[in-house]
Amino acid sequence: MKKLPASRGLAWFTGSLMLLRAQPSRLLLIGLVLQFLLGLTQMGLMGLLLVLAIPALTAGVMQSMSVVERGLRPPLMTLFCAFSESQRVIRLFVLSLVMIVTGLLIAGAMLSGITDALDSEFMISLEQGDVEALVMANPELIQRLAIALAVGLLVSGSMAYFAVPLIWFRDRPAGSAILEGFAGMIKNWLPFLVLGGLLAIVAMPLVILTAIVLANSVSEGASSTFLTLFMLLLMVAYQLLMFGAQYLSFKEVFGTGEENKRTGANDGQLVA
Repeated sequence: MKKLPASRGLAWFTGSLMLLRAQPSRLLLIGLVLQFLLGLTQMGLMGLLLVLAIPALTAGVMQSMSVVERGLRPPLMTLFCAFSESQRVIRLFVLSLVMIVTGLLIAGAMLSGITDALDSEFMISLEQGDVEALVMANPELIQRLAIALAVGLLVSGSMAYFAVPLIWFRDRPAGSAILEGFAGMIKNWLPFLVLGGLLAIVAMPLVILTAIVLANSVSEGASSTFLTLFMLLLMVAYQLLMFGAQYLSFKEVFGTGEENKRTGANDGQLVA
């Protein structure tokens, strides 16, 4: 594990842009399929399985970035490559369970004082994606919900940031991957601060566009199809930018070589 200077945050950001530039259409296709699957997470038991599979799908995106870095074109099925490795996919599912439980405990603790205000009709509206329910709700309640959700996602995301590639590329147990991942992020907090700032700057136009689309959907009852599709493509591109930075930061913090050895045996299948 290496300790890197703050300037590496900029290098991860620009390197991720170069990865997207190398295979824009294929990576965008993989990102769109991933986004479609994430949109099915509210479908009962199938949705629960998809939530548990998020780290495994993330490993597939990491694999795709590795393939692109080596000058190859990843096929669409690379997204699901983790499911062909039984031991690793079990560890990724364990990681997912730990992330979910941790996120729920943190959010529950932060919302403990306002649980009475969360009536069943409001919660059902949120689950159904009712935008008007958010607009009509108590602003203080919405603020508390947003903060609790953000903190839960931040902790869960930090837990998985290095843990997923450590499990996939280095065959680490889930517990060891979580601890090593946290240690790597803490040790390199300066470059991650730079990277986070750059990602936040890039996210601003996306947030503004999302607000415009939501405002139109509430005031007019329907949003522009073009704006919605454009926003979707921007969201997917932004997710891929983060995934690329995640892969490059992992490779530099934990050293190079083993991930190439891990994927090298599959090159023939990947370009088939």
